[in-house]
Amino acid sequence: MQEQTKDNIDFFAYEALRAFALTHNYNKWIYEIFRPYIGNRILEVGCGTGNLTKYFFNSCKHMIGIDSSSFFLKHLQIDHPELELYNFDITDDKILSLSNKNIDTIASVNVLEHVKDEEKALSHMYNLLTAGGHLLLFVPALSWLFGSLDENAKHYRRYNKKSLKQKLEKIGFKVEDIFFSNFLGIFGWFINGKILKRKTFPIVQPILFDKFVPLLTKFEKNFRIPVGMNLIAIAKKI
Repeated sequence: MQEQTKDNIDFFAYEALRAFALTHNYNKWIYEIFRPYIGNRILEVGCGTGNLTKYFFNSCKHMIGIDSSSFFLKHLQIDHPELELYNFDITDDKILSLSNKNIDTIASVNVLEHVKDEEKALSHMYNLLTAGGHLLLFVPALSWLFGSLDENAKHYRRYNKKSLKQKLEKIGFKVEDIFFSNFLGIFGWFINGKILKRKTFPIVQPILFDKFVPLLTKFEKNFRIPVGMNLIAIAKKI
C-alpha cells in the first residue's frame, strides 16, 4: 500500500482493522503461536493500528513498528506513545537504516500479500535480523481461494505451502516450521469472495467467528490440519 494521507485512506483496510480489533480471541491466538519465538527486540512489519502490537510489546524488551500508512501510525501512537514507530514501506531501502537496532525477531501478519515486490520485502527482513533471529510470518493461503475480497483488499496473491517455503529458502532463511491454520475460515472467505463476490465482509462475521476461536485453538494445538485459510511460517536467519 502506498503512504496515505487523511484524505486518501484505504478505508477497506481501516474498517478491516477496526473489525479485527474486536476479535480478541483471534488476535491472542496468533500471538500465542508466535510467542515461543519472540526475542528481546522485535520489529512488527505492518503494525497498522496495533491489533497485535500490544501483545508483542508485553513479550519483549524493545518494540519497533513500521507501517506505510502514516494515518494508522498516528492512531497507534496515541494508544502507545512509548513505541518506536516509523512510516516506512518494507520494500523501501531506507528501512535498512534500522539495521543497527539489533532486531532478533520480525513479525509480519497479513502484510506480505499486499507487497508487489515480495522478494525485496523478504530480503530486507532477512538483512534486518541478527544472526539466529526469527521471522514470524502469517499470510493468506490457497491460491484457488483468491476472489473479490482479495482484490478489494489489494492482495497480490495468496500463498501455497511449497512455494512459500521455497521463497523463504531462496532468500537464505532456514524454515523451521510451516503449517496451515484456520480451516473454518475457508468457508466464509469462499462464500463471500468466490460465490457472493462481495468486496467487503459484514463486520458481524469476524466477531461471530471469534467466539469459535478458543475451540479452534484447542483443536489445532493437537492436530496439524492439512489445509487452512492461512499459512504460518517460522523462519530463522542462519
